[in-house]
Amino acid sequence: MGRQIKTGDAEALLEASFRAADEEFGNSSNADIPAHVLSATTILFKSNTQAYREALVGCAIARILDPQIDIRLPATEHGENAFSGRSLAERVITPFMQGKSIPVSVAPYLSSIRGGARFVEGGEPRIQRDKPSFAALVNVVDYLRNHGDLECRRYLRYILRCFIELRETGNISLKRIAQPSLVQLDSLIRGLLDVKSGGRISSFLATAMFQTLSDCHNLGWKVEFQGINVADKASGAVGDITIQKNGELILGVEVTERPISQARVTLTFDQKVAPAELADYLFVTTAKPEEQAVAAARSYTAVGHEMNFVCLPKWIFCNLATIGPKCRIIFQDKMIELCQSVGVPAELKLAWNTCMERAIGLPAN
Repeated sequence: MGRQIKTGDAEALLEASFRAADEEFGNSSNADIPAHVLSATTILFKSNTQAYREALVGCAIARILDPQIDIRLPATEHGENAFSGRSLAERVITPFMQGKSIPVSVAPYLSSIRGGARFVEGGEPRIQRDKPSFAALVNVVDYLRNHGDLECRRYLRYILRCFIELRETGNISLKRIAQPSLVQLDSLIRGLLDVKSGGRISSFLATAMFQTLSDCHNLGWKVEFQGINVADKASGAVGDITIQKNGELILGVEVTERPISQARVTLTFDQKVAPAELADYLFVTTAKPEEQAVAAARSYTAVGHEMNFVCLPKWIFCNLATIGPKCRIIFQDKMIELCQSVGVPAELKLAWNTCMERAIGLPAN
């Protein structure tokens, strides 16, 4: 009947290993993994037979959770020390990978690994069409079998990093709602604002809203977002977002998730508002500004410069409530366009899809 692997234990190990692999991604050395194993893994990730590399994740998990399992035998009919690779894939690995937007096959043990294959040299090669990749799989399986817990955990993190790299170099499709309601968009926005993004999400939301207002009301605005971690002084911009019309600068916008102090208002006026002779400047924030900051901003009104504050989620909600269904679709499309732009990390795209799934589950009206 083979040896059983508890689903909960496999899920916990995979979750912890993936989290560690994600943290190590781009910064970890592979020096502790033998060259022949690295070479074999490279072959598997260049192969069109996805099932082999996916099977390796299950083999590593099985080896770590139960060293008595013979990971060369991924079908219970092979004996008492075998395990069900198919069950492990279908119940744990495939759903988990799909949830992380990792490109995987739906049923690896039905697509390519068939006929009760054994992961051994000369085992069942006649039914494995991609023989070089199957040989690479066997090579790594032998490595895992002949090494202990530390090496197997290290390799599991390594192969998961390879899957993360595969995701990073591919395209993650962003989910959308055909006719998003105000309630659904409000859920989406609030969910996104809970995601740590270094201010990127807040800036995207504000930019998308200004672009939507321009398109919806035919304002003819040119809305420019200068990007994250770009110094305004170096770029020549008067804020995170600048809005022009017919070549005239009409509004400078600073988007922030930190409380705004009096010193920040004064610095913004001295370095951006006054030199550009801006009549209107807006702080879009998720945090309440300090009272002294509001008082300082009001003092500049007397000299012809308004500096105002709006709460980002409330401001967007009120605008979305008034622009109608067609323009709410425009806002969604603007956000998707920004999230799909070059340099946006995969984690943010995954967060979008997670928040969108929750929003889709809400009533449409």
